[in-house]
Amino acid sequence: MQVSEVMHSGVTTAQINDSLRRVANLMKKQDIGGLPVYKNERPVGFVTDRDIVIAAVATGHSPDEPVSLAMKRDLIYVYQDQDIYEAKRLMTENQISRLLVVDKGERPVGMLTLRDIARRLNDESLKAEVLNEIKQ
Repeated sequence: MQVSEVMHSGVTTAQINDSLRRVANLMKKQDIGGLPVYKNERPVGFVTDRDIVIAAVATGHSPDEPVSLAMKRDLIYVYQDQDIYEAKRLMTENQISRLLVVDKGERPVGMLTLRDIARRLNDESLKAEVLNEIKQ
């Protein structure tokens, strides 16, 4: 099964100089917990709601400061035509619950989350394996 069969299409992105407040509001409006951060057309990181709280708010940063303060610079992604087992491997190895999905030109086309896997996979053993390994 390919990632494209499980992922959800569409990606909300932030720009590296967007404020923490703007990014948090985007997440609230879209009901998402993380998004890729771009510098113009190039992906440069990923930020989650937890990153904003732990790396910025808890350390006294202003919500008007740039999201670059909170984002992780490692952007882990998967191609839409890759096998779901490859996505599982990436999620497990990196202990992450979200993956950016890109096309062959490395343009964002969707996201793959634990929720997507839990909702859309028919393979119960794979679903349980993924959820257990990532959430260890």
